[in-house]
Amino acid sequence: MIKPIQIGKHIIGNGRTFIIAELGYNFNTLDEAFSSIDALAQTGADAIKFQTFRAETITSQKTFFPSQAGSANQFEEFKQYELSQEQHVALFKRAMENGLLPFSTPSYFDDVDLLEELGVHVYKIGSDDLTNLPFLDYVARKGKPMIISTGMSYIGEVDAAVRTIHETGNKHLVVLHCTSNYPLTDYANTNLRAVLSMRDVFKVLVGYSDHSQEDFTSLAAVSLGACVIEKHFTLSRDIPAPDCAFSYQPNDMARLVKTIRNLEAALGDGLKKPAPSEKEMRQETRKSVIAKRDIEIGEAIGEKDFIVKRPGTGISPALSHIVPGRKARQRIEADTPITWAHL
Repeated sequence: MIKPIQIGKHIIGNGRTFIIAELGYNFNTLDEAFSSIDALAQTGADAIKFQTFRAETITSQKTFFPSQAGSANQFEEFKQYELSQEQHVALFKRAMENGLLPFSTPSYFDDVDLLEELGVHVYKIGSDDLTNLPFLDYVARKGKPMIISTGMSYIGEVDAAVRTIHETGNKHLVVLHCTSNYPLTDYANTNLRAVLSMRDVFKVLVGYSDHSQEDFTSLAAVSLGACVIEKHFTLSRDIPAPDCAFSYQPNDMARLVKTIRNLEAALGDGLKKPAPSEKEMRQETRKSVIAKRDIEIGEAIGEKDFIVKRPGTGISPALSHIVPGRKARQRIEADTPITWAHL
């Protein structure tokens, strides 16, 4: 049994999916970010995630994104979207005012220190830092829950990351399956069964960071046991920011949240039993022992005196073999269900 963990007021792993909207840097002004936060609060999502980095400590100046991610110079893009401490404070405050749990993905030791000052409840580690074991060790020693993405990785790399975190004594971990394509369009690359594999191998809570533009991938992950879903979010795909084009807009996120909540209800607790809504149907459409003729008080009932048919309010067909030879203690009218009270 994998123990649930607590992140802020949220219990992760208790059957309710923790839904994260990755706003990242899908905005160009604070007002745009505030509007995004306000809109997200109406969708029912649980948390909003930002990205905390400095261009100088995240990438070389000579590195470019792959063509699928726009081919831009990474240093120049990250430099454009750096957030100051004051901006972090303002964004976190706005999120909390809206009932959202704010947190972020740090990229360097200094970023972690900044987030510590803000009192974050959880750290998200991006797939790019999965093999950065000294960094994972540093974050884990803060004692906060960690959510780590595993895009682009082999199982052995995930194993090393999990071991590094656990060896610090920090057991508050969620591992996210992820495919690092932006967006993910070839569903043959999704490999959602990795959710099951990592849960079974590492005995940790597992979730899914979904970079597709569809709902079904997140829903399938929840069905497989994902307890966290992360989805990119934007106020509008028309905003000229790098990830907006494939991110979910407010109506998309609201639909996804509602569908996940309905799916959770549909998945139930796994115990096979009649649903409360089946009570009347069970009585009226199951079959039971029914008198074929009028049976008087004191008469012994023979095999030819009853038939098994609807409704199911009489003696169960499973026990019909012990009815013959019993005597009626009260009169039973023809075509009436025979109950034990009659015998």
